[in-house]
Amino acid sequence: MNLLTRYAILAGSSAQAGFQQKSLCDIYDFLKSTAGGFWFDREILILPEGVSVPLLKFILRRVAESGTDFLFLYFCGNQADERTRGGFTVGGTEIKYSYIEEICPHQITVFDACAALIPMDDDCAAECTADFADKRQSAAARILSDEAFCSLNGGLRLNGCGDGAQPVLGADGSGVYTAALVEALCSADTLLDFTAADRNARFACAVAREIGKHTTQPAGSEKSGGVSSKIKPTRCRKSESVRI
Repeated sequence: MNLLTRYAILAGSSAQAGFQQKSLCDIYDFLKSTAGGFWFDREILILPEGVSVPLLKFILRRVAESGTDFLFLYFCGNQADERTRGGFTVGGTEIKYSYIEEICPHQITVFDACAALIPMDDDCAAECTADFADKRQSAAARILSDEAFCSLNGGLRLNGCGDGAQPVLGADGSGVYTAALVEALCSADTLLDFTAADRNARFACAVAREIGKHTTQPAGSEKSGGVSSKIKPTRCRKSESVRI
């Protein structure tokens, strides 16, 4: 049985050297888990300090030329970034959907924001081995995830905010949408049901915004949705190069 050729690009907007956004690391850890499909490090590119449009186009061109079957894109902006009419901003750089769509037969693009930073860890193996202990389980997760990704027709755009709106942040500064999406995907009976998980995550964002309207923020504090992420803080590995 031939496994799916897949690739993930995780682009953040950390402005502090040596630190990555918590939500970006949560997505990384999810992809590495059996619930996320047991991705290998060689299949994941992490750009923690943002990505320029020319670099992104170059990477996507290489992905398309390599014949990748499935592409997972995660863009994590900061509290000043927002959805635009044709895409979204990451660290102030506008990424248009026209740049990133129709690259692969099956594709998912997620946009969120995060203000919580955690130290980079060049060796995250200790944090990942617990879920990889059973090789048979990992192999099964890989096969089932490939089936789930192949069932997608075209691409999915996943985010928790409308045009001109900013993603909502939790009380800890992490992205409410990302935390709720990962939680829903991990607890679902159906493996990698992104459509159902997106509905749950959007609802969590709507609740967070409503709570934020009725929450008095202390002077000088950042606006938050008032909902704390349930995802345990982790650290993820920094990509050394563009490997496609």
